[in-house]
Amino acid sequence: MSRPFHVNPVEWELALSLARSICADMFKKGGTPADALKAYGMRRSYTHPNWQNAIDAIAYSNCHLSTERAA
Repeated sequence: MSRPFHVNPVEWELALSLARSICADMFKKGGTPADALKAYGMRRSYTHPNWQNAIDAIAYSNCHLSTERAA
């Protein structure tokens, strides 16, 4: 997923770093991408998520939450 247009590039890179860290930790523990999404509290259901989907979804969620707080 490329950076959403409304998101600051620096904020997007930070969100991606956090999402990668969350997914790496879950991977080290033997989890799946679906486990990472569930652990982060994502309610979205993917039929067969992969790690890139999980990273993108978590990063987008982080950016979405910060834009809601700013409004």
